[in-house]
Amino acid sequence: MATSKNALPLHLQELQTPCLLLVERAFNANLEKMARHCAERRIHLRPHAKTHKSAAVAQAQINRGAGGVCCATLAEAELLADAVDSILLTSPFALDRHFARLLALNGRLNELICVVDHPKAVAQSEKFFTAANPLDVYLDLDPGRHRTGSVIGAEAIELAHRLHEAPHLNFRGIQCYAGHLMHVSSLKERQERVDDIWATVAAFKHELERQGVPCSTVSGGGTGSHDIDWRSNIATELQAGSYPFMDIEYASIGWPEAKLPFEQSLFVLTTVVSANTPGFATTDAGLKAFATDSVPPEVLAGLAHLARYVFQGDEHGGLVFESPHVEAVTGTQLLVTPPHCDPTINLYDHMFLVDESFEIKQSFEITARSGRQYRNV
Repeated sequence: MATSKNALPLHLQELQTPCLLLVERAFNANLEKMARHCAERRIHLRPHAKTHKSAAVAQAQINRGAGGVCCATLAEAELLADAVDSILLTSPFALDRHFARLLALNGRLNELICVVDHPKAVAQSEKFFTAANPLDVYLDLDPGRHRTGSVIGAEAIELAHRLHEAPHLNFRGIQCYAGHLMHVSSLKERQERVDDIWATVAAFKHELERQGVPCSTVSGGGTGSHDIDWRSNIATELQAGSYPFMDIEYASIGWPEAKLPFEQSLFVLTTVVSANTPGFATTDAGLKAFATDSVPPEVLAGLAHLARYVFQGDEHGGLVFESPHVEAVTGTQLLVTPPHCDPTINLYDHMFLVDESFEIKQSFEITARSGRQYRNV
């Protein structure tokens, strides 16, 4: 959607701002493009639901060819389990009570897969799972970020053997997610670093198989590497998360032919609530309305004059106009692009699906946002 100076339609004033708008055409086009990309390259698409935490979005992804979803937390998986029947939990667990909840969750799903990056989890899981009712697992490998994952080498080989041999576990393969490379700005550098990681994983997998440990799945990758991961001929499952929505971070990095592969579909709708100083105005979308771990938001539509978006506190944003003589009008509504889609979505209870005329088609509940995750923990 191109930047527009046109005023937004008046019917949007019925919405309480700030709120999330999701443009239906761009959203659907993004889902279909990624599904087609994976199908043509014979990679299993398992989108990461940590981005949207929404049962409705997960169902839309599955309806367009995704084979289940990923979840970052146990609570996310529990809250989305009624909407999907296959979930990969991409973070390891450390407490016995987590494994007790995994046992209950395993009974609700057709397929539940967890990752393991330490031998301790083998003994912990044995308290809850049996050979008759095993837990499916991937070995989580560290791609060099040192966040989670077993360091690729002899200890990881030994852990893979333990996972393969444990009667209460069903060893399914490997996870290696290089999240730290998704936003490398140089396309050439991103390609080279992603290729290097997959080459290391390939050597590890071949050594595992040489030692008699089958490894049918290699899971990882993301939106920033989706067009690189398949080239390795080693990755079999893609965990991309942001592609249905996109954000300023992804729009700022290099892409083939300098063209963004997916459309911006997610926006924050905000309203000008004060405009007493020429060249400046205040909106109702401040620090609580956007992720603030990155660059500032950007105004896409609704203003007749160019302005820079700044934060004015928890509840308020600011518009700094290029011309100091501009006098903004209170009640003006703006469409603003979020810097980072995942943590921005997590700040809201719903997102409104709209058509190209901004007519509201549907409301998607953000089923597993953080505030809901602790009801039964």
